[in-house]
Amino acid sequence: MIDPLNYLLIAITACCFGLLVGFQVTHIYYCRKLTKLAKRSVNTGTIAPILVELEVGGQVK
Repeated sequence: MIDPLNYLLIAITACCFGLLVGFQVTHIYYCRKLTKLAKRSVNTGTIAPILVELEVGGQVK
């Protein structure tokens, strides 16, 4: 039978692993979003797509 200390260690390890995976998924998502935005900006030759994205995202007031 596993004692409570081992349960606690397994729970902490699972929590840390979940945080790392979540951070990595979020990082990949925003890197892809930024890449698409940069490509649109290069193709149009302006920074208008970036400004539109900032307004839609609620960053500019």
